[in-house]
Amino acid sequence: MLHDFYAIFPMNKRLKKIYEFISNGLGLVDVGTDHGYLPVYLAQNGYTGNIIATDIRPKPLAAARRSALAAGQSERISFLLCDGLELCPPDKVDTIVIAGMGGDTICGILDRAEWSWNSRYLHIYQPMTKPQVLRYWLIYNGFEILSEALVKDSGVIYPVIAARFGGETQLSDGELFVGKYDLLRAEPLFVEFCAQQIQRLENVLNGIERSSATQSTARQKIIINVLDELKSNLEGSAI
Repeated sequence: MLHDFYAIFPMNKRLKKIYEFISNGLGLVDVGTDHGYLPVYLAQNGYTGNIIATDIRPKPLAAARRSALAAGQSERISFLLCDGLELCPPDKVDTIVIAGMGGDTICGILDRAEWSWNSRYLHIYQPMTKPQVLRYWLIYNGFEILSEALVKDSGVIYPVIAARFGGETQLSDGELFVGKYDLLRAEPLFVEFCAQQIQRLENVLNGIERSSATQSTARQKIIINVLDELKSNLEGSAI
């Protein structure tokens, strides 16, 4: 069955890593499902709960339906054309997956779905950009970050974050950008990821310093402080 799935739909490394975070349960909603590969994979590999796939655009949702049909799993998956979690029935799921979009976009989806701010739901995120915005939103709004992992796909390292409402996580400024050190220090990609974030922030700082426009010195100070923290942490991790 696994061989048949990969013959039709080659799952990328990001989706495989997300799958590792998922346990069998009441149900799962995959927000922004695109081609529906994750829901189809779940249906084919023993997930017994409700499986819901949502997308804001008709074409990706149609592609997800075709994926399910090709895999013989159309009856196992519900498809919803909606913005984020707008039409997801809260009593049908206990796991929420939001992947493949920016951290700020994920925050907007959560802002519009306060019903999901409940400890009964496990949240799994895979932000493509701005993970620091998502982590800040989570800790500011009473979520606990339970675990994180890193995955390298097409040469880019991405975080996968599991969180649940009702706990508490404290993060330093540097940890907002790379994740909580204690959760990620053992990850094989952690040192490389920190180095990439340092390079990116140095590029941002250089851009501010070269700009002829008046820039906020406060922003420069924040970036410098984050860089100092990350470099110190990177040196400690390399020992």
